[in-house]
Amino acid sequence: MVKKFLLIGLLLLTACSEEPVIVKKEEPPKNADQDPEIVEQQSSDNKAADKFIEFALPDEQVMINLEMVPILNVFLKTVVNKDKAIADMDLTRINADSKNLYLLEFSCHNELCSYLLLDQSQKNQAYLVADMAQSMQIQLSPDDSKIMLHFNREQSLPVPLSDITVINLDEWKPVKLKNITTEEKLLGFSWPLISSFWVDNNTIEVLKPNVSNVTKSTMMQWQKNEMPITKVKFNTKN
Repeated sequence: MVKKFLLIGLLLLTACSEEPVIVKKEEPPKNADQDPEIVEQQSSDNKAADKFIEFALPDEQVMINLEMVPILNVFLKTVVNKDKAIADMDLTRINADSKNLYLLEFSCHNELCSYLLLDQSQKNQAYLVADMAQSMQIQLSPDDSKIMLHFNREQSLPVPLSDITVINLDEWKPVKLKNITTEEKLLGFSWPLISSFWVDNNTIEVLKPNVSNVTKSTMMQWQKNEMPITKVKFNTKN
């Protein structure tokens, strides 16, 4: 049921309000190891208190406005143990020169989680970048205009399958990746990808197992054969 709400929430992520998605507190955290918790603050219209999830990071305190992130609000209204769900969340600041970006990990089951990319710069937006996955790599393009997020998902194979999501940070929308090396469909958790990195502002290179197809037997054989790899490039300009 929660999964259904998460998918519906994809359509509701961009906040159309002057209220901020993320609020930074002026004072540093007293305890950076403190679990996240729900706090309330008086709303700007003085009619009702706004609810936030407060996170203590190593050098700052950050609050996420639940009303401005509908998918997170719906998740907490449907989860059985709200306190545990909040305590299990993790917020990571992504270092970028011109933007205040954060990655929120929530709704974890068997080490697979959902991930929200949050932007505190100007537009205050949130985007669900993965569901039931594990974050492996986060990398900004050389000009900081795009962000690449590499996720893995454990299944029945000897190695996890992968997906890569790229978000255009200026337009705040996903970027379609085109395989310019082969005709293989490698994304969408259909292939294992060893690593990924930006070659330039519009090109990503990934390393993948050098096998003809992905099955339990081919991946076991690949592991025995010293794991040969091949390089594949994706273009973000379509």
